[in-house]
Amino acid sequence: MKRPVIGRSWWPVLGLLCVPLLLFGPVSLGPRTLLPVDNLFAFEPYRSAAAELGISHPHNALLSDLILQNYAWKRFSLQSIHERQLPLWNPYLFSGNPFLATGQHAALYPLSIVFYLVPLWRAYGLFVVLQLGLAGALMFALGRVLGLSRLGATVSGLTFQLCGFFVVSVVHPMIIATAAWLPLVLLAVELVIQQRPLLGRPSTLPWVLVGALALGCATLAGHAELLYFALLVTAFYAAWRLVYHALTPQAGGPAGLRRWGRPALWIGVMLLLGLGLG
Repeated sequence: MKRPVIGRSWWPVLGLLCVPLLLFGPVSLGPRTLLPVDNLFAFEPYRSAAAELGISHPHNALLSDLILQNYAWKRFSLQSIHERQLPLWNPYLFSGNPFLATGQHAALYPLSIVFYLVPLWRAYGLFVVLQLGLAGALMFALGRVLGLSRLGATVSGLTFQLCGFFVVSVVHPMIIATAAWLPLVLLAVELVIQQRPLLGRPSTLPWVLVGALALGCATLAGHAELLYFALLVTAFYAAWRLVYHALTPQAGGPAGLRRWGRPALWIGVMLLLGLGLG
């Protein structure tokens, strides 16, 4: 019997969405910020005021990208919105350079809306909570599709959202935003291969669209290397499941060897459509 993707499992999903607050509550709902503002005092003109303010050295000088680069991108995007302009060109870097086309700023990423609605010093913490919560919920859904119990899927979600990779990468919003969508892409691949029924009949196209939307969001999140890694994982997972689907008796024995082409074609369409949306 096929397990529902979510079904009556809303309470573990709600828990997974809230768990990141245990780590990032002070920088999302409290008075602190995730931005390493103290790193500014390693550069002029802030360095001249460091001694007067009792600042000897930054807490972690390796985290400066978030305040020197990403924060500047978000400020420029927000400024362009207030001026009712598309941020096509950044005039503040050298003699100017393309902005919207570069993608790493994640200005078009759907969950970046938090940066446009909430003060930036708080928005970074909220964004991390949203992304880690999303990662856990999507891994829970993938676990249920693969046949795990609610407890097993919940442990999978917790393990994924609080793994070392995610926790140490929260100062790089585009990294965690890209990686968070991988479980939904794999879930879509699995459902395409299974042709999981929707509304009482075997379906493919709806799962293709789900996977394409997930991959499109991962592309808009703005980290090309993580997107490349996600595509590699998706390709290896799809290849293994297609081989298994073709060779197992449940897939129809020898006839299964002739049936792997259709889901493979649909998975290809999903990948192309998702990258095209991004």
